[in-house]
Parts: sequence; structure tokens; C-alpha cells
Amino acid sequence: MSFNKPIKPAEDIDSVRRSAFWHLGRRDHSEKELREKIARKTDNQQWIETVINECLENNYLNDNRFVENFIRSAQNKGFGINRIKRDLQRKGIDAGDLANTFESSVYDYVNGAVTLLSGKYNKRLANQHLKQKAMAFLQGKGHDFNDIFSAIEIHNEAYPEEERVDINEAAQLLFRKFKTEIVERKQHDKAMRFLLSRGYTFSDAQDAVKEFNKQMHESDQ
Repeated sequence: MSFNKPIKPAEDIDSVRRSAFWHLGRRDHSEKELREKIARKTDNQQWIETVINECLENNYLNDNRFVENFIRSAQNKGFGINRIKRDLQRKGIDAGDLANTFESSVYDYVNGAVTLLSGKYNKRLANQHLKQKAMAFLQGKGHDFNDIFSAIEIHNEAYPEEERVDINEAAQLLFRKFKTEIVERKQHDKAMRFLLSRGYTFSDAQDAVKEFNKQMHESDQ
């Protein structure tokens, strides 16, 4: 079993500086993120401020660049606008600045949501249960309701509804061949073979037999 090693306290400002560069070398950080990480090394606020200012002056830290890169990466992962805003705010980015950023964005979040659905479902979201599961999935990715509803509609357009079989028409075929309700197993098998030979599916043939029996019963009342 492995455990995280305890953070070694910084003995001087160079140790704080090395820690900052190590974190920035792994990935881009917001200023708030980097402050929090190097604060684990020391409680010397003068050292922290000096190192942060050095990073800002040398453009190692740049919140505008960080936001652009973060949003692009999140969009590529299929995350929606709500998730991206929430994550950025947790990283110390001002909500007001984000409003301007997203207002000027031309990224199509609906298309991103459709791509997620296509990767998860290779069929039509034909009933409420499937639609609710898809909605929960996209909500978890941070998409808003309007985008979710649009994405589900677009996804379903790629999977047109199957043409509904006229069960009543199939039942009428049975009326030409059978004069009483189809109750006995032998009769039922004969009716099924009859409809299957005319291209009906097993399920539709069963429904047609039920409809035939229903209409036959009603006519005897």
C-alpha cells in the first residue's frame, strides 16, 4: 500500500520557487491554485508573494491564458457550460470575467452534447426512461437543460422511428382464415406460422393474434 509522502517544508525562498516551477511544469495553473499549492510548503507570506509576482512578471502565470486553455480542454472532453464555469470558479476565476468569456464564445455546446450521446447510445432514445437516463448523463457533464433537450432531439433524428405495423390489418388476415377465437395451441401455432410467412415479426404476429381474439370475443357479445 502506498501513501502520499508528507510535504517537506521550504527552508528558503528558493525551495518555494522550485515548488512553483515544478507545479507549473506539470500543467498550467490559475494564480489561486498556485498560491494554495506553494502555501503548503511555507507560511511565509513574503516568500509566497515574491514567487507569485515573479511568475506573473515572467508570464508563467496568466489567468486569461489559463481560462482559454482550460475551456478548450473541457470542451474537447464534452463538458457543458455549467460544469466549466463551476470548475473555473473553484480555481479562483471571477464569475464576472467568465460571463464575458462565454458570451463571446462561438463554441456549439449542443453539438458537444450530441457527440457524447452518440458515443453512449447507438439507438434512438425512444422512451421516457431512456431520455431521463440521457438527461442525467448530460447534466453530469454540466450541460444546461436547453442544450440537453436539443441534443436529444438531434440524436434521435439519426435514428428514425421504425414504421409501425398495422396490427389491425394483420388481425384482418386472420379473420379470413379462422372463424373462432384462437385458443388451442395447435391453432395458435398455425396462426403464427401464417403471419410469419407473410413477413410479420414474431412479436407483431403475437399482437395480431391477441387483437383477433379481442375482436372475435367482442363480436360474440
